[in-house]
Amino acid sequence: MSTASLSACPPATFSGVDRYYTAETYLLPHDEDERERLQLQHDMLMKYTKSLIPPSLVLADGDKVLDAGTGSGVWLLEVARMVPSTIALTGIDIEKRLFPQPSSNTKFMVQTTLSLPEGWNSRFALVHQRLMVAAFSREAWKACISEFFRVLQPGGWLQLEEIDFLGVLEEAEIPPLTHRFWMGARVLCEARGVSSDCLLRIPDLLEEAGFTALRMIKTRIPYGSDKSARRAGIGAWKGMKAPFLKAGGFDVARTSEEYDDFMDQVENEWRRLHFKRTYATWTARKPL
Repeated sequence: MSTASLSACPPATFSGVDRYYTAETYLLPHDEDERERLQLQHDMLMKYTKSLIPPSLVLADGDKVLDAGTGSGVWLLEVARMVPSTIALTGIDIEKRLFPQPSSNTKFMVQTTLSLPEGWNSRFALVHQRLMVAAFSREAWKACISEFFRVLQPGGWLQLEEIDFLGVLEEAEIPPLTHRFWMGARVLCEARGVSSDCLLRIPDLLEEAGFTALRMIKTRIPYGSDKSARRAGIGAWKGMKAPFLKAGGFDVARTSEEYDDFMDQVENEWRRLHFKRTYATWTARKPL
């Protein structure tokens, strides 16, 4: 789960925080704790979204699949288990730290999403990308979607999965502590070149790139009542401690201890108010 064209940065040790962050603009760490959280998050998403690939897609022998920003490869490995070994699956990321051991039909490589290899023209039957909302600028979103269109074969499918990280799709009333965090996160993202309105622009970007058969599905995930979902969500927010504190903490916290205490309060708020998060999946097709 990383973006490209982003400069790598050293492990963060700000105010007692000791996590490894891949790039300056990406808010989440890239370490073993994050690997565990990604598995928990994947299990949560499979429980509520129930679909790994676009429902209309049937992979045939010899087809190729690309997982952009693969991170720990959790999505790719699950797809590999459900398709014939004749399907070739490639996971790319700008950081290899979380790459798993490849299987007979999977491979993982360090590669930018924003400028894919020239030899990949019309190569893939499916391109998948999950949870890049905290990483991509407006320009990066446009670039990666354009690249996905180029490397898909005619009739190939794109699937984008995103959490409503900054609450831009939220229709229900937002709890006060959650709202406070979101306000800080929006300022932090904008300062790093990550626009808070990116999710709202995805449909237009897909159409501009030439995609058709665009479909969006919203899933409401009960963070309040589902302990595992809540752990996955609060774990992501806890992982943003170093960037928040480095930026001054906004109205959230000034020290590591204050940040931890605030996250405990947010978790209690989600549980007490039966809070739900919005998760969005877009599927689109490259015309034949």
